[in-house]
Amino acid sequence: MKMKILQSLVWVGTLSLCVTLCFTVTLDTENDNTNRDPTNNLASAPEGRSTDKEEREADTNENKNSESDHSAIDVTDLKDNQNLVDIVEESGSQGSSGEATTEGSQYSTEESDKVSVENLGDGDTKEESQSSNTGHILVEAESQSGVSAADVDSKWENKEETLTEEGHAKPLPSPGEIQGRDLYEAAMTLLNETKQDSTQAYTLLQSAAELGHPLALQKVAWAHLLGNHLSPNVSRASEIFEKLAMAGYADAQMGLGFMFATGIGKNSSQAKALVHYTFGALGGSQLAQMALAYRYWSGISVASNCETALTYYRKVSHTVADEVSLNGNWVVQRVRLLDEVDNPGSSSSLLDDDLIQYYQFLAKKGDVQAQVGLGQLHYQGGRGVEQDHQRALNYFMQAAEAGNANAMAFLGKMYLEGSSVVKQSNDTALKYFRRAAEQSNAVGQSGLGLMYLHGRGVPQDHKLALKYFTLAAEQGWVDGQLQLGNMYFSGVGVHRDYKMAIKYFNLASQSGHVLAFYNLAQMQASGTGMVRSCHTSVELFKNVAERGRWGERLMEAHSAYRTGHHTQALITYMLLAELGYEVAQSNAAFILDRHETHLFKQGGEGFSRALMYWGHAASQGYAVARVKLGDYHYYGYGTSVDYETAAAHYRLASEQQHNAQAMFNLGYMHEQGLGLKQDMHLAKRFYDMAAEANIDAQIPVALALAKLAFLFSFKYLEDFQWLQLQERSLEELLGPDWDIYLMAILSVFIAVLMLFRRPPPRLAV
Repeated sequence: MKMKILQSLVWVGTLSLCVTLCFTVTLDTENDNTNRDPTNNLASAPEGRSTDKEEREADTNENKNSESDHSAIDVTDLKDNQNLVDIVEESGSQGSSGEATTEGSQYSTEESDKVSVENLGDGDTKEESQSSNTGHILVEAESQSGVSAADVDSKWENKEETLTEEGHAKPLPSPGEIQGRDLYEAAMTLLNETKQDSTQAYTLLQSAAELGHPLALQKVAWAHLLGNHLSPNVSRASEIFEKLAMAGYADAQMGLGFMFATGIGKNSSQAKALVHYTFGALGGSQLAQMALAYRYWSGISVASNCETALTYYRKVSHTVADEVSLNGNWVVQRVRLLDEVDNPGSSSSLLDDDLIQYYQFLAKKGDVQAQVGLGQLHYQGGRGVEQDHQRALNYFMQAAEAGNANAMAFLGKMYLEGSSVVKQSNDTALKYFRRAAEQSNAVGQSGLGLMYLHGRGVPQDHKLALKYFTLAAEQGWVDGQLQLGNMYFSGVGVHRDYKMAIKYFNLASQSGHVLAFYNLAQMQASGTGMVRSCHTSVELFKNVAERGRWGERLMEAHSAYRTGHHTQALITYMLLAELGYEVAQSNAAFILDRHETHLFKQGGEGFSRALMYWGHAASQGYAVARVKLGDYHYYGYGTSVDYETAAAHYRLASEQQHNAQAMFNLGYMHEQGLGLKQDMHLAKRFYDMAAEANIDAQIPVALALAKLAFLFSFKYLEDFQWLQLQERSLEELLGPDWDIYLMAILSVFIAVLMLFRRPPPRLAV
C-alpha cells in the first residue's frame, strides 16, 4: 500500500513539473517573438548586404570554426568554476598540439550569447576615405570566402545598438567616459594623419587611459611593452593586459600571448600563449590571427594544418585589401641588420640623408626630375622618407607647372583619392589625368581608365576604360595591369577570361602590388582558373597580411636599433617574428647573437633563443640563417656540438640556395673529416664551387686550395714507402746512367749560383 502511495506521489510530482516547464517555455517564446520580429530584421538589412541568416550561412561556408564577429569576449563568468590560468594549465597537461584550440572554440560557442560587440581589429580606428582606389575583386572568389566589404560595414553598424540583449536600455556614458572617448578619438586622428604627431597623440592616449578608456589602455600597454613613444614598463603592460583580457578585449589577449610565448615579463609557456592567441583570434585581433596562422602553417607548438592557416591569413588579408582599396598601396621596408653590418653602405633600401638633401637642393633650383622624385617619395613613403602629402603636393605642383606629365598624373591621383591635404575632386582629377594622358603618360592613362570604369566625373564607359588600361599596361604601369586583370576576371567590358586575368595579376604582382597578390591568392584558394593549391594560397595571403599597417613597426625597430635602443628593437622584432615576418626573425637572432641586450641572460639562453629564430628564418628560405644554424651546431652555441647536423644544414644551404659560405664550409669539413668522410678531392670540388658561386670567395678559396695542395703533398710524402727505397739500389730506381743525371743537375745548380754571385758592372765616371 505504501509503495502505491509513493508511486502516485512521484507521478503527480513529475506531471506538475512538466506542466511548469511547458508554461515557462511558452512565456519565453512569446517574449522572444515580441522583442525580436524576424520581419524587422529582414526589413532593416541594408541594401546590398546579407541578412542575419545569410551571414551565418556565408560564415559556415568559409569555415565552421571561424572567428566570432565580436572582439570583446566576457570571461568573468569563468571565475566561479575555472579561471583562465586553470584552462591554460589544463591544456598544457593535455599537450599543445590541438587541445587548446579545440577548448577555445568550445568556449567561444558556449559564451556566444555573452559577447559584446566591439570590433577592436588592431586597436586602431580610422576615418573612412572619401574615395576608393579600387583594387581587389568583389566577385565569386570573395563570395566563396564568406567575407565581403558589406560584412565589415555591418560590424560597425552593430556598434550603434542602444539596447542590451535583455531588451533594457544601455546606461548613458558618464562624463569621464565621454571625455576619455573624445581624447582617444583626437589621438587616433593625429596618428592617422600622413604626418603624425606621435608625442601629442600619446599624451592624449595616456589621459584617456587614466579615465579608463579600454582602447586607449591597449595602446598605452603596447607602447610600454615595446618601449615606443612611452618609457619601457613591462610590468605595467602586463597588468593592463591582464585586466583587459579578463574583460574580453582581443588585443589584450594577443599581448598576453606574446608575453607568454617569448617569456617577457612572464614565465615562458607555449601552451598558455596558444590559448591567449586563440581567444584573441576568435575575438577579432588581427595580430592574434596572424600569429595563430603562422603557427599552424609552420607547425610551431601545434600540428601543421594548411587549411587552418589559410582561414586565418585570409581573414587578415581581407582587412589589408580593404585598407589598400581605400587608402592606396603603401611600402613595407624590410632591412636586414646582418647585411648592414657585413656590407655597410651597400643597402639600397634606405636613402642617405645627404642624398635626400642633394635632391632637395636640386628641386629648389628647378630640377623637374628631382621634384617628381621627391614628390613620389613623400606621396608613398618608404626608403627612409616619411609619408607627407603636403610636401608631395608642393613638389608635384612645381613639376606640373613645368609641364611634367608624371607630376600631372600623380596630382590626378591625389585629387581622385582625396586626403586631409587635398579635397577630393573628380573634375580636378579628370583635368590632370587628361593632360597627362595626352602626353602618353601611363599613370594618366590608367587614371582615365579608372574614371571611365566607375563613371566618376564622366559617363561610365567600359570600352574606353579597357582602352586606357591596355595602353597603361603595355607601358608596364602596375595599376593598369591590375585593373585589366580585374576586368578579365569579372567579365566587365570583355569576355570573362581567367587565363588573361592570371596573366595581368602576375605582371602586377611582379611590381609588388598588394591587391594583385590578394587576387591571385583568392583564385588559388578557390581553384578559379587554376588547380587549387592550399600551400600557394597561404604563401600569397601571408604576403598580403604582412603588408598591413603593423608592418611599419619594422622601421620603428630599425630606427631604435640605429639609435642604440637595442632592447626596444629586440622586443619589437620578437613581436613581428611571432607574426611570421622572416626579416624580424633574422634580425632578432642577430641581436641575440651579438649579446647587444640584457633582456635575457647572457650565454646559453641568448644563444638558444637565437638558434630558435635562426631556425624559423631558415624554414622560410633565408640562406644565411641556414648557414648560421650549421655554425651553431658546429661550435655548440645554444646546443651540443654536432658535426653531422652542421654538415646537413650546410648541404641544404648549398643545394637549395647555392650559398658560397656553405660550400666553403663543406669543403673544409671534407678536408678535416669532421662530420663527413675525409676526402681531399671532394674538398677541392666544394672549394671550386664556392669560388664560382661568389666572386668575393675567390681569395679565401685560393688560400684554402694552397693549403690543401701542401697537405696533399705532405700526405703523399708521409705515405711514401721509404723502407723499400733503402732496400733498393739507385740503379734499380733511376737506371744505369743515374750518375750522369746527378752531374747535370749539379752543373745547373752551380751555374745558377755563379750567375747570382757575379758582381754588378761598374758605372763610368
